[in-house]
Amino acid sequence: MSAAKIGAKRTNGAAYRARAAVAILLVAALTAPSFAEGPARPRIAIDDPSWHLESSSDGITLFSNSIPGIGVVPLKAVMTIPGTIEEVSLVLEDISRRGEWISNFGRSVVLDKANDYDQTEYLRVDMPWPASDRSALVRARITVSDDLKRATIAAESIDSFPADTLPVLVRSKIYASTFQMTQVGDHVEVVALVFIDPRGSIPKWIVNYFTRRVSRSTLSGLRRQVARKLYASAQVAAMHARMHGYRAFRETHALAP
Repeated sequence: MSAAKIGAKRTNGAAYRARAAVAILLVAALTAPSFAEGPARPRIAIDDPSWHLESSSDGITLFSNSIPGIGVVPLKAVMTIPGTIEEVSLVLEDISRRGEWISNFGRSVVLDKANDYDQTEYLRVDMPWPASDRSALVRARITVSDDLKRATIAAESIDSFPADTLPVLVRSKIYASTFQMTQVGDHVEVVALVFIDPRGSIPKWIVNYFTRRVSRSTLSGLRRQVARKLYASAQVAAMHARMHGYRAFRETHALAP
């Protein structure tokens, strides 16, 4: 086999591994259903003025940014989903059905659910040989506005958790990521901030390339899954009750609005 063909084969293999890793990490960054203490970590806000337009198609607009010293590129996606926040939230938290709309979905295990608005989850992606499998530990919190028109999920890696006895593998890093849902009429405006690093030997330029592609396909899959209307009215009502209960929870725990 020529050197060119060997190089192409290696690049294609790395690309496949990056695609698989990014897909499963997007589960953590976008779908935790509800931060870790320690040194300051790289962060960027949804409304930071430095975001610049990458592309817009299929109703999904992508923006990118950069943070000095970090090889991976934070990405922001904006889209609308017909339906309600409750319906979108039910899809996001349904671990048993994630494989229906997320390509290359691996395994999710809930390690702790402190309450309806705070959850810690173990994620694993089975990478193709000879790459090492990836895992991530993610803690996520959800906040709900008093008028119930906005719900925001904030997710970020934690270094360890007492209940975690699952394989460490290559431990991926999920920097502060956000999934914001705003009810506007009969649809939900979604703004998702994805900031992940699968780590390991995958070149960062390949990770950045596939973060864009997989973000778009994952959000398209989410929109299709919501459109299936899989959940009974009683489940939607229960989710609404959880959203309504957030204000009392916030006041009881002296959380900032």
